[in-house]
Amino acid sequence: MSLNSQQSRIVCFSITRLLLQLCLALLVISLLIAFLPIDPIAQYFNGNVLAVFGEQKAQLIEQLGLDQSILEQIITFSHALLSGELGYSYHRQEEVSQIIWQRSRYSFILMGSASLVALILGYGIGLVIGLKPKAISSKIITQLALMVNSIPSFWIGLLLITIFAVKLIWLPVGGLAPIGVSPESISFYDKIPYFILPLITLTLGLIAPIILHTKEKVIEVAQSQHVKYARIHGLSTLSIVRFHLLRNTLIPAIVIQLAGFSELFSGSVIIETVFNFPGLGQTLVQAGLSGDTPLLLGITLCCALFVFIGNATASLLSKRLSLSTSF
Repeated sequence: MSLNSQQSRIVCFSITRLLLQLCLALLVISLLIAFLPIDPIAQYFNGNVLAVFGEQKAQLIEQLGLDQSILEQIITFSHALLSGELGYSYHRQEEVSQIIWQRSRYSFILMGSASLVALILGYGIGLVIGLKPKAISSKIITQLALMVNSIPSFWIGLLLITIFAVKLIWLPVGGLAPIGVSPESISFYDKIPYFILPLITLTLGLIAPIILHTKEKVIEVAQSQHVKYARIHGLSTLSIVRFHLLRNTLIPAIVIQLAGFSELFSGSVIIETVFNFPGLGQTLVQAGLSGDTPLLLGITLCCALFVFIGNATASLLSKRLSLSTSF
């Protein structure tokens, strides 16, 4: 079998797997919405169950497509998707694609920044403590990383709010702009203080696995025959780090970060809810609570693509760079 033929089969298999995952995700979300004890009509009128009734309610249900079965809703969404649209949110009275575009910018800034900071700090700390694993500082940092990894992210967020926003009043409690002010009306520089606490919270939730894995990988590489041979021949610690450790420990850390895109997004959903951060995660929660099927399906589709890209990139790096090869 030629190399091009094998690559074509891999691509076709990946696309098929992606389509199956997307269909399964949409089906699961539709089933969950169907069994939710939520009246979408009441939520349409901000919880006022007496706002509309009788024939008017029946007409509104038909107009919004709420009388459709689960399968019909999925088919309707699929038709809109094939035409290049994601449907129309009946709760927000906007196109789903427009809502996702507006909210995803802030979420991607938050998630991208947290992922980058966690990777740099986590790898750096793991590398340092891995070089001297028996030192007291290394043991203390390892225990702290284990402790942070076991603490729920929402609890960390609430703790940071209590200390830095309520007690010290150094940073805003939440949101992305002062109360009564639209985030679109202020500059990005003015929004930076609102990113700090959510960024720290999300970073703490991502950094611990990188520290622990990098430490173990550094210890493994440092005990290899290649590094021992280099030490015998007088190679300095800095040179060993540069030519041996970085090469064999940095890529695994990146792979872990990419493979953890699902945890990254789920953590972002929780943190955006805690800090009232107007991102994609908070919009997902609000869409679920209001029974807004088109918006929920659209965000689910984007999230599934986001996670698939991360996993596919991690898998590609693992195969191409042969992480299990010799040092």
